[in-house]
Amino acid sequence: MIQLIQPFPSPLDRAHAWREGDTVTAVDGQPVEDMLDLYYYMPHGEKMTLTIASRDGAVNSVAFEPYALDKVMSCFAAMEFKTCACDCVFCFIDQNPKGMRSSIYVKDEDYRLSFLYGNYITLTSLGRRGLERVIRQKMTPLFVSVHATDIDVRTRMLGIKRRIDVLAILRQLVEGGITVHAQVVLCPGWNDGPVLEQSIADLFALHPGVETLAVVPVGLSAHREGLTKLDPVTPAIAADTIDLVGVWQQRCRERADTTFVHLSDEFYLLTGRPFPPQDQYGDFAQLDNGIGLTRGLEQAWREALQERAAHGKLPTRPVTVMTGKLGELAFSQRLLPALDRPGLPAIELVGVENRFYGESVTVAGLLSGGDIRRALGELPAAPVRDVLLPPRMFNSDNLTLDGLDLAAIATGQPHRLHIPEEEGLIDFWSSMG
Repeated sequence: MIQLIQPFPSPLDRAHAWREGDTVTAVDGQPVEDMLDLYYYMPHGEKMTLTIASRDGAVNSVAFEPYALDKVMSCFAAMEFKTCACDCVFCFIDQNPKGMRSSIYVKDEDYRLSFLYGNYITLTSLGRRGLERVIRQKMTPLFVSVHATDIDVRTRMLGIKRRIDVLAILRQLVEGGITVHAQVVLCPGWNDGPVLEQSIADLFALHPGVETLAVVPVGLSAHREGLTKLDPVTPAIAADTIDLVGVWQQRCRERADTTFVHLSDEFYLLTGRPFPPQDQYGDFAQLDNGIGLTRGLEQAWREALQERAAHGKLPTRPVTVMTGKLGELAFSQRLLPALDRPGLPAIELVGVENRFYGESVTVAGLLSGGDIRRALGELPAAPVRDVLLPPRMFNSDNLTLDGLDLAAIATGQPHRLHIPEEEGLIDFWSSMG
Protein backbone atom coordinates (compact mmCIF):
# COMPACT_ATOMS: atom_id res chain seq x y z
CA MET A 1 0.00 0.00 0.00
CA ILE A 2 1.09 3.56 -0.72
CA GLN A 3 0.06 6.35 1.60
CA LEU A 4 -1.39 9.53 0.12
CA ILE A 5 -0.06 12.62 1.87
CA GLN A 6 -1.89 15.38 -0.03
CA PRO A 7 -4.72 15.87 -2.55
CA PHE A 8 -4.26 15.02 -6.19
CA PRO A 9 -3.69 18.03 -8.48
CA SER A 10 -6.66 19.47 -10.37
CA PRO A 11 -8.73 18.07 -12.03
CA LEU A 12 -8.01 14.70 -10.37
CA ASP A 13 -8.85 16.18 -6.97
CA ARG A 14 -12.48 16.26 -8.07
CA ALA A 15 -12.40 12.48 -8.56
CA HIS A 16 -11.07 11.89 -5.05
CA ALA A 17 -11.38 14.12 -2.00
CA TRP A 18 -8.21 13.37 -0.05
CA ARG A 19 -8.39 12.58 3.65
CA GLU A 20 -5.53 11.77 6.00
CA GLY A 21 -4.99 8.02 6.07
CA ASP A 22 -5.95 7.37 2.43
CA THR A 23 -3.85 4.69 0.78
CA VAL A 24 -3.47 3.41 -2.77
CA THR A 25 -4.01 -0.34 -2.61
CA ALA A 26 -4.07 -1.40 -6.27
CA VAL A 27 -3.53 -0.28 -9.84
CA ASP A 28 -5.85 -1.81 -12.43
CA GLY A 29 -6.75 -4.46 -9.87
CA GLN A 30 -3.13 -5.43 -9.13
CA PRO A 31 -2.12 -5.03 -5.47
CA VAL A 32 0.71 -2.55 -5.00
CA GLU A 33 3.46 -2.51 -2.44
CA ASP A 34 5.21 0.71 -3.40
CA MET A 35 5.59 3.26 -6.18
CA LEU A 36 7.69 0.93 -8.32
CA ASP A 37 4.60 -1.25 -8.73
CA LEU A 38 2.74 1.70 -10.23
CA TYR A 39 5.28 1.95 -13.02
CA TYR A 40 5.54 -1.80 -13.47
CA TYR A 41 1.80 -2.29 -13.91
CA MET A 42 1.29 0.95 -15.84
CA PRO A 43 -0.54 0.24 -19.12
CA HIS A 44 0.63 1.63 -22.44
CA GLY A 45 -1.70 4.00 -24.24
CA GLU A 46 -4.70 3.32 -21.98
CA LYS A 47 -6.12 4.72 -18.79
CA MET A 48 -4.90 3.42 -15.44
CA THR A 49 -7.11 3.14 -12.39
CA LEU A 50 -5.91 3.56 -8.82
CA THR A 51 -7.91 1.91 -6.04
CA ILE A 52 -7.87 4.10 -2.92
CA ALA A 53 -8.92 2.92 0.53
CA SER A 54 -9.81 5.36 3.29
CA ARG A 55 -9.25 4.87 6.98
CA ASP A 56 -13.02 4.38 7.53
CA GLY A 57 -13.12 1.49 5.06
CA ALA A 58 -14.54 3.37 2.07
CA VAL A 59 -13.04 2.46 -1.32
CA ASN A 60 -12.77 4.86 -4.26
CA SER A 61 -11.07 4.76 -7.64
CA VAL A 62 -9.38 7.39 -9.80
CA ALA A 63 -8.70 6.87 -13.50
CA PHE A 64 -6.23 8.90 -15.56
CA GLU A 65 -3.89 8.57 -18.51
CA PRO A 66 -0.56 6.90 -17.70
CA TYR A 67 1.40 9.99 -18.73
CA ALA A 68 -0.18 11.83 -15.78
CA LEU A 69 1.39 9.47 -13.23
CA ASP A 70 4.48 11.65 -12.85
CA LYS A 71 2.21 14.58 -11.95
CA VAL A 72 0.75 12.77 -8.94
CA MET A 73 3.95 11.21 -7.60
CA SER A 74 4.44 14.10 -5.17
CA CYS A 75 1.14 13.09 -3.53
CA PHE A 76 2.60 9.76 -2.39
CA ALA A 77 4.62 9.27 0.78
CA ALA A 78 8.27 8.46 0.15
CA MET A 79 9.22 4.80 0.19
CA GLU A 80 10.34 3.54 3.58
CA PHE A 81 13.52 1.71 2.75
CA LYS A 82 14.66 -1.52 4.35
CA THR A 83 17.55 -1.19 6.78
CA CYS A 84 20.61 -3.39 7.07
CA ALA A 85 20.80 -6.06 9.77
CA CYS A 86 24.48 -6.83 9.16
CA ASP A 87 27.28 -5.78 11.48
CA CYS A 88 30.07 -5.58 8.93
CA VAL A 89 33.55 -5.27 10.41
CA PHE A 90 34.41 -2.56 7.86
CA CYS A 91 31.11 -0.60 7.80
CA PHE A 92 31.96 3.06 7.39
CA ILE A 93 28.68 4.23 8.89
CA ASP A 94 29.84 2.81 12.23
CA GLN A 95 32.92 5.03 11.90
CA ASN A 96 31.08 8.33 11.68
CA PRO A 97 31.73 10.87 14.43
CA LYS A 98 28.88 11.76 16.76
CA GLY A 99 26.60 14.74 16.30
CA MET A 100 25.91 14.49 12.57
CA ARG A 101 22.53 14.48 10.80
CA SER A 102 20.52 11.41 11.77
CA SER A 103 20.18 10.29 8.14
CA ILE A 104 23.94 9.77 7.94
CA TYR A 105 23.77 6.94 10.48
CA VAL A 106 21.11 4.95 8.59
CA LYS A 107 22.24 1.74 6.88
CA ASP A 108 20.07 0.77 3.93
CA GLU A 109 19.71 -2.75 2.58
CA ASP A 110 16.99 -2.28 0.01
CA TYR A 111 16.99 -3.93 -3.40
CA ARG A 112 14.75 -1.15 -4.72
CA LEU A 113 17.38 1.50 -3.91
CA SER A 114 20.00 -0.71 -5.52
CA PHE A 115 17.92 -0.80 -8.70
CA LEU A 116 16.97 2.89 -8.62
CA TYR A 117 20.19 4.53 -7.43
CA GLY A 118 22.97 1.95 -7.56
CA ASN A 119 23.19 1.46 -3.78
CA TYR A 120 25.13 -1.63 -2.80
CA ILE A 121 23.27 -4.39 -0.95
CA THR A 122 24.46 -7.65 0.61
CA LEU A 123 21.34 -9.68 -0.38
CA THR A 124 21.09 -10.91 3.22
CA SER A 125 17.59 -9.43 3.57
CA LEU A 126 16.29 -10.11 0.09
CA GLY A 127 14.21 -13.17 0.98
CA ARG A 128 12.19 -15.35 -1.36
CA ARG A 129 9.50 -12.71 -2.05
CA GLY A 130 12.08 -10.06 -2.80
CA LEU A 131 14.01 -12.38 -5.09
CA GLU A 132 10.85 -13.32 -6.99
CA ARG A 133 9.83 -9.68 -7.35
CA VAL A 134 13.24 -8.56 -8.61
CA ILE A 135 13.15 -11.25 -11.30
CA ARG A 136 9.47 -10.79 -12.17
CA GLN A 137 9.74 -7.01 -12.52
CA LYS A 138 13.21 -7.15 -14.08
CA MET A 139 14.85 -4.80 -11.58
CA THR A 140 18.15 -4.75 -13.37
CA PRO A 141 20.94 -4.00 -12.81
CA LEU A 142 21.51 -4.63 -9.10
CA PHE A 143 24.67 -3.67 -7.20
CA VAL A 144 25.80 -6.34 -4.74
CA SER A 145 28.37 -6.22 -1.95
CA VAL A 146 29.95 -9.66 -2.12
CA HIS A 147 33.27 -9.10 -0.30
CA ALA A 148 34.04 -12.84 -0.35
CA THR A 149 32.41 -15.84 -1.98
CA ASP A 150 33.83 -18.10 0.75
CA ILE A 151 30.78 -18.53 2.99
CA ASP A 152 32.72 -18.64 6.27
CA VAL A 153 34.82 -15.59 5.45
CA ARG A 154 31.79 -13.61 4.28
CA THR A 155 29.76 -14.58 7.35
CA ARG A 156 32.50 -13.29 9.65
CA MET A 157 32.97 -10.09 7.65
CA LEU A 158 29.24 -9.31 7.61
CA GLY A 159 28.89 -10.06 11.32
CA ILE A 160 25.85 -12.29 10.79
CA LYS A 161 24.91 -15.64 12.32
CA ARG A 162 23.11 -17.23 9.38
CA ARG A 163 25.40 -18.70 6.72
CA ILE A 164 24.17 -17.39 3.37
CA ASP A 165 25.53 -18.66 0.08
CA VAL A 166 25.73 -15.45 -1.94
CA LEU A 167 26.72 -17.38 -5.06
CA ALA A 168 23.48 -19.37 -4.95
CA ILE A 169 21.44 -16.13 -4.81
CA LEU A 170 23.49 -14.53 -7.56
CA ARG A 171 23.01 -17.60 -9.71
CA GLN A 172 19.22 -17.33 -9.35
CA LEU A 173 19.34 -13.63 -10.21
CA VAL A 174 21.43 -14.02 -13.35
CA GLU A 175 19.40 -17.03 -14.49
CA GLY A 176 16.34 -14.78 -14.08
CA GLY A 177 17.83 -12.18 -16.42
CA ILE A 178 19.19 -9.78 -13.80
CA THR A 179 22.53 -8.08 -14.42
CA VAL A 180 24.73 -7.66 -11.34
CA HIS A 181 27.62 -5.34 -10.60
CA ALA A 182 29.58 -6.77 -7.66
CA GLN A 183 31.88 -5.23 -5.09
CA VAL A 184 34.66 -6.36 -2.77
CA VAL A 185 35.81 -4.08 0.05
CA LEU A 186 39.36 -5.30 0.52
CA CYS A 187 40.32 -5.82 4.17
CA PRO A 188 43.93 -7.02 4.54
CA GLY A 189 44.12 -10.34 6.37
CA TRP A 190 40.42 -11.03 5.79
CA ASN A 191 39.56 -11.26 2.10
CA ASP A 192 42.74 -10.47 0.20
CA GLY A 193 45.22 -12.90 -1.39
CA PRO A 194 43.80 -16.39 -2.07
CA VAL A 195 40.33 -15.41 -0.77
CA LEU A 196 40.18 -12.54 -3.26
CA GLU A 197 41.41 -14.79 -6.06
CA GLN A 198 38.70 -17.33 -5.30
CA SER A 199 36.06 -14.59 -5.24
CA ILE A 200 37.16 -13.32 -8.64
CA ALA A 201 37.08 -16.83 -10.10
CA ASP A 202 33.65 -17.63 -8.64
CA LEU A 203 32.09 -14.37 -9.82
CA PHE A 204 33.66 -14.51 -13.27
CA ALA A 205 32.07 -17.95 -13.67
CA LEU A 206 28.72 -16.09 -13.54
CA HIS A 207 29.71 -13.60 -16.26
CA PRO A 208 28.04 -12.02 -18.23
CA GLY A 209 25.23 -12.05 -15.63
CA VAL A 210 27.72 -10.68 -13.12
CA GLU A 211 28.96 -8.00 -15.48
CA THR A 212 31.68 -6.30 -13.42
CA LEU A 213 33.51 -6.68 -10.13
CA ALA A 214 34.95 -3.68 -8.27
CA VAL A 215 37.69 -4.05 -5.66
CA VAL A 216 38.01 -1.05 -3.33
CA PRO A 217 40.25 -0.56 -0.27
CA VAL A 218 38.70 -0.53 3.18
CA GLY A 219 38.10 2.97 4.54
CA LEU A 220 39.23 3.50 8.13
CA SER A 221 38.34 6.66 10.03
CA ALA A 222 39.72 7.87 13.37
CA HIS A 223 36.39 6.99 15.02
CA ARG A 224 36.70 3.23 15.50
CA GLU A 225 36.41 2.96 19.25
CA GLY A 226 35.10 -0.50 20.17
CA LEU A 227 35.18 -1.75 16.57
CA THR A 228 37.11 -4.68 15.13
CA LYS A 229 40.76 -3.87 14.51
CA LEU A 230 41.46 -3.63 10.80
CA ASP A 231 44.65 -2.91 8.92
CA PRO A 232 44.74 -0.35 6.10
CA VAL A 233 45.63 -1.09 2.50
CA THR A 234 49.26 0.00 2.38
CA PRO A 235 51.21 0.73 -0.81
CA ALA A 236 52.81 -2.75 -0.51
CA ILE A 237 49.42 -4.47 -0.20
CA ALA A 238 48.08 -2.33 -3.03
CA ALA A 239 50.98 -3.41 -5.24
CA ASP A 240 50.37 -7.10 -4.45
CA THR A 241 46.67 -6.65 -5.23
CA ILE A 242 47.42 -4.95 -8.56
CA ASP A 243 49.63 -7.91 -9.48
CA LEU A 244 47.01 -10.50 -8.47
CA VAL A 245 44.13 -8.71 -10.15
CA GLY A 246 46.22 -7.96 -13.22
CA VAL A 247 46.62 -11.68 -13.90
CA TRP A 248 42.86 -12.10 -13.73
CA GLN A 249 42.21 -9.05 -15.89
CA GLN A 250 44.35 -10.56 -18.62
CA ARG A 251 42.67 -13.94 -18.20
CA CYS A 252 39.19 -12.39 -18.42
CA ARG A 253 40.06 -10.48 -21.58
CA GLU A 254 41.36 -13.65 -23.19
CA ARG A 255 38.30 -15.69 -22.24
CA ALA A 256 35.46 -13.20 -22.59
CA ASP A 257 36.88 -10.01 -24.16
CA THR A 258 36.21 -8.06 -20.94
CA THR A 259 38.44 -6.85 -18.13
CA PHE A 260 35.62 -7.80 -15.70
CA VAL A 261 37.45 -7.08 -12.42
CA HIS A 262 38.51 -3.50 -11.77
CA LEU A 263 40.55 -1.85 -9.03
CA SER A 264 39.63 1.55 -7.67
CA ASP A 265 41.92 4.39 -8.60
CA GLU A 266 43.37 4.46 -5.09
CA PHE A 267 45.40 1.28 -5.70
CA TYR A 268 47.24 2.87 -8.62
CA LEU A 269 47.65 6.24 -6.92
CA LEU A 270 49.05 4.66 -3.74
CA THR A 271 51.69 2.81 -5.71
CA GLY A 272 52.34 5.20 -8.58
CA ARG A 273 51.58 2.32 -10.96
CA PRO A 274 50.16 3.20 -14.40
CA PHE A 275 46.40 3.10 -14.85
CA PRO A 276 44.86 0.60 -17.27
CA PRO A 277 44.03 1.96 -20.74
CA GLN A 278 40.69 3.71 -20.96
CA ASP A 279 39.10 1.03 -23.15
CA GLN A 280 39.62 -1.56 -20.42
CA TYR A 281 37.06 0.21 -18.21
CA GLY A 282 34.24 -0.58 -20.65
CA ASP A 283 31.32 1.77 -20.05
CA PHE A 284 32.62 2.83 -16.60
CA ALA A 285 29.78 1.02 -14.80
CA GLN A 286 31.59 1.28 -11.45
CA LEU A 287 32.49 4.98 -11.67
CA ASP A 288 30.80 5.80 -8.34
CA ASN A 289 33.16 3.29 -6.74
CA GLY A 290 36.14 5.33 -7.89
CA ILE A 291 36.79 2.91 -10.74
CA GLY A 292 38.30 4.79 -13.68
CA LEU A 293 37.40 8.25 -12.40
CA THR A 294 40.93 9.61 -12.86
CA ARG A 295 41.34 8.05 -16.30
CA GLY A 296 37.92 9.33 -17.42
CA LEU A 297 38.56 12.89 -16.25
CA GLU A 298 42.02 12.91 -17.79
CA GLN A 299 40.56 12.00 -21.18
CA ALA A 300 37.55 14.31 -20.89
CA TRP A 301 39.70 17.30 -19.94
CA ARG A 302 42.22 16.68 -22.72
CA GLU A 303 39.42 16.56 -25.29
CA ALA A 304 37.74 19.67 -23.87
CA LEU A 305 41.01 21.62 -23.95
CA GLN A 306 41.63 20.50 -27.50
CA GLU A 307 38.20 21.70 -28.57
CA ARG A 308 38.61 25.00 -26.72
CA ALA A 309 42.01 25.57 -28.27
CA ALA A 310 40.60 24.97 -31.75
CA HIS A 311 38.12 27.81 -31.17
CA GLY A 312 40.57 30.10 -29.35
CA LYS A 313 38.59 29.96 -26.10
CA LEU A 314 41.05 28.57 -23.58
CA PRO A 315 40.77 29.54 -19.87
CA THR A 316 42.49 32.79 -18.95
CA ARG A 317 42.19 33.02 -15.15
CA PRO A 318 44.35 31.15 -12.62
CA VAL A 319 42.49 28.87 -10.23
CA THR A 320 43.13 27.07 -6.97
CA VAL A 321 41.95 23.46 -6.84
CA MET A 322 41.13 22.30 -3.32
CA THR A 323 40.62 18.57 -2.87
CA GLY A 324 41.35 15.62 -0.59
CA LYS A 325 44.75 14.05 -0.23
CA LEU A 326 43.86 11.27 -2.67
CA GLY A 327 42.62 13.87 -5.15
CA GLU A 328 45.92 15.71 -4.69
CA LEU A 329 47.70 12.52 -5.77
CA ALA A 330 45.39 12.15 -8.77
CA PHE A 331 46.01 15.75 -9.83
CA SER A 332 49.77 15.64 -9.36
CA GLN A 333 50.23 12.24 -11.05
CA ARG A 334 47.65 12.35 -13.84
CA LEU A 335 45.36 15.37 -14.09
CA LEU A 336 47.78 18.30 -14.01
CA PRO A 337 49.88 16.71 -16.78
CA ALA A 338 46.66 16.43 -18.81
CA LEU A 339 46.21 20.19 -18.35
CA ASP A 340 49.79 21.01 -19.35
CA ARG A 341 49.23 23.20 -22.40
CA PRO A 342 51.13 26.36 -23.39
CA GLY A 343 49.24 29.51 -22.58
CA LEU A 344 47.06 28.07 -19.83
CA PRO A 345 46.99 30.05 -16.56
CA ALA A 346 48.43 28.58 -13.40
CA ILE A 347 46.65 25.93 -11.34
CA GLU A 348 47.40 25.99 -7.64
CA LEU A 349 46.79 22.61 -5.96
CA VAL A 350 45.83 22.35 -2.29
CA GLY A 351 45.43 18.90 -0.72
CA VAL A 352 43.24 19.21 2.37
CA GLU A 353 43.93 16.98 5.36
CA ASN A 354 40.76 15.37 6.71
CA ARG A 355 40.61 16.14 10.41
CA PHE A 356 36.89 15.45 10.60
CA TYR A 357 37.35 11.71 9.94
CA GLY A 358 41.09 11.44 10.46
CA GLU A 359 44.06 11.74 8.15
CA SER A 360 43.68 8.16 6.85
CA VAL A 361 40.46 9.21 5.07
CA THR A 362 41.69 10.85 1.89
CA VAL A 363 38.81 10.91 -0.62
CA ALA A 364 37.35 14.28 -1.59
CA GLY A 365 33.77 13.12 -1.06
CA LEU A 366 34.37 12.82 2.70
CA LEU A 367 35.81 16.28 3.23
CA SER A 368 33.93 18.41 5.72
CA GLY A 369 33.07 22.06 5.38
CA GLY A 370 35.08 22.72 8.50
CA ASP A 371 38.23 21.24 6.99
CA ILE A 372 37.75 23.34 3.85
CA ARG A 373 37.29 26.48 5.98
CA ARG A 374 40.50 25.67 7.84
CA ALA A 375 42.40 25.19 4.56
CA LEU A 376 40.97 28.45 3.19
CA GLY A 377 42.13 30.23 6.33
CA GLU A 378 45.66 29.00 5.73
CA LEU A 379 45.79 30.60 2.27
CA PRO A 380 47.24 34.11 2.00
CA ALA A 381 44.48 36.72 1.87
CA ALA A 382 46.00 38.29 -1.24
CA PRO A 383 45.72 37.84 -4.06
CA VAL A 384 42.07 36.84 -3.94
CA ARG A 385 41.78 33.36 -5.44
CA ASP A 386 39.11 31.52 -7.41
CA VAL A 387 38.92 28.28 -5.42
CA LEU A 388 37.36 25.21 -7.04
CA LEU A 389 35.82 22.74 -4.57
CA PRO A 390 34.96 19.08 -5.29
CA PRO A 391 31.23 18.62 -5.93
CA ARG A 392 31.36 15.20 -4.27
CA MET A 393 31.64 16.77 -0.83
CA PHE A 394 28.12 18.22 -1.12
CA ASN A 395 24.90 16.21 -0.95
CA SER A 396 21.71 16.78 -2.95
CA ASP A 397 20.76 19.57 -0.51
CA ASN A 398 24.15 21.23 -1.16
CA LEU A 399 25.32 20.48 2.37
CA THR A 400 28.61 19.02 3.56
CA LEU A 401 28.83 16.15 6.01
CA ASP A 402 29.04 18.63 8.87
CA GLY A 403 25.99 20.54 7.62
CA LEU A 404 27.60 23.57 5.97
CA ASP A 405 26.54 25.07 2.65
CA LEU A 406 28.74 27.08 0.31
CA ALA A 407 27.75 30.41 1.88
CA ALA A 408 28.68 29.18 5.36
CA ILE A 409 32.05 27.92 4.12
CA ALA A 410 32.72 31.25 2.40
CA THR A 411 31.86 33.39 5.42
CA GLY A 412 34.72 35.51 6.73
CA GLN A 413 37.33 34.68 4.10
CA PRO A 414 38.22 36.70 0.98
CA HIS A 415 38.39 34.06 -1.73
CA ARG A 416 35.75 33.27 -4.35
CA LEU A 417 34.44 29.70 -4.09
CA HIS A 418 33.07 27.61 -6.96
CA ILE A 419 31.70 24.07 -7.32
CA PRO A 420 32.23 23.03 -10.95
CA GLU A 421 31.00 19.70 -12.27
CA GLU A 422 33.90 17.28 -12.61
CA GLU A 423 33.62 16.50 -16.32
CA GLY A 424 32.66 20.09 -17.10
CA LEU A 425 35.66 21.63 -15.35
CA ILE A 426 37.25 22.99 -18.53
CA ASP A 427 34.06 24.63 -19.75
CA PHE A 428 33.49 26.13 -16.31
CA TRP A 429 37.07 27.37 -16.08
CA SER A 430 36.83 28.91 -19.55
CA SER A 431 33.57 30.66 -18.70
CA MET A 432 35.24 32.47 -15.80
CA GLY A 433 36.87 34.83 -18.29
